[in-house]
Amino acid sequence: MKSFFSFLVLLVCASSLRAQQNLVPNFGFTDPTPLKDWRLDFPYQDWYKKNVTYVKQTTMAGRPCAMIELPPGVAGNEGGKVETALIPAVPGATYHAEVEALLPDFSAKVHAECYAVDPRDEDERKETESKGTRISIMRIPEGDGHPPLVMIYRKQFPDPPKGKSWVRVSTDFTLPLEWDIAGEPAKPAFLVIKAFTYEGTQNAGRAYLLQIVQDQGPRRQRCPAGGNPAIDMALQRHDSLVVSPVRI
Repeated sequence: MKSFFSFLVLLVCASSLRAQQNLVPNFGFTDPTPLKDWRLDFPYQDWYKKNVTYVKQTTMAGRPCAMIELPPGVAGNEGGKVETALIPAVPGATYHAEVEALLPDFSAKVHAECYAVDPRDEDERKETESKGTRISIMRIPEGDGHPPLVMIYRKQFPDPPKGKSWVRVSTDFTLPLEWDIAGEPAKPAFLVIKAFTYEGTQNAGRAYLLQIVQDQGPRRQRCPAGGNPAIDMALQRHDSLVVSPVRI
């Protein structure tokens, strides 16, 4: 059994003077290189070191999409995921995001995540985690031209229902203007849309997901510095989340 995810991300600018444009690279899986610009390989996350082997590009119900095909024993443990490229974020901006999914076998969760530059180096990260604060699950190591990043905000979409037809879910969210990381102010730097498929079963299976994101433009809203209870709660559930595209 398998899971299929088809992502389409559309960015609509707040100003009528700006034309609509897609925010996510290769949002419709139309590039000649399958799955180009999609983040599938997570060697720095213990649970997802094999994730890249589960994801393929295919066509489902006439739509190009990413297919997550999980072997027996995976859906009920770590599951599988796909993430968009890192999308430059606008501090204080409000986004509207829509996602379409086709989930014949597995459930899915969709999240929009915002990352800031992590001022801690690897030694500081290890020291922090040695004291019991686990940050690896919400951190992207340095690479691909970006410094180390850490998640400062996450918004969960309504859960797309399982079934044999495409369904659409949507959400709106506003990014903080800045956040406190290890005592230092940090501004939102990147957005990521993540789709995660899972199920309380040891069987194999599939899932498909389509994401659409539109920007509502900047809104002046300041989040209090400090921890984010929503992130803390998500981490307690071991990142069992799925994310969709965001509009900036």
